[in-house]
Amino acid sequence: MFIINQTLKADKIPEGKGEELFRQHAAWFTRHFQQGDFLLVGPYTDAKMAGFMISGAETKEQVEEIIKEDVYYADGLADYEIRSIKAAMIAKNFADYEGK
Repeated sequence: MFIINQTLKADKIPEGKGEELFRQHAAWFTRHFQQGDFLLVGPYTDAKMAGFMISGAETKEQVEEIIKEDVYYADGLADYEIRSIKAAMIAKNFADYEGK
C-alpha cells in the first residue's frame, strides 16, 4: 500500500484556470477511487491546496503511472510524495469516519 501526499503549487496555477483544473483533478481521483486504485482520498484540513490518497497498488511504479494521469502532473503544478505503508491495524468502524 502507498500514501500519496499532493501539494499544489499555487503560484504555477494559471490565472482563471483553478476551478477547471480542480474539476479535472476531481474526475481523475474519483475514477481511480471507483476503480479501486485509491482506498481513501481527501484534503488536508490544516494545509491549503494539499491532500492525500491511499492506494492499494502493489508497486510504486503502478502508483506513478496513476499519478501521471492527473491534470496537475503534466505541467508540474503539484508535488507528489509517494510513501510505502503497511496497515498493521485497521479499526472495524473506519468507514464511520467518512466525511469527518
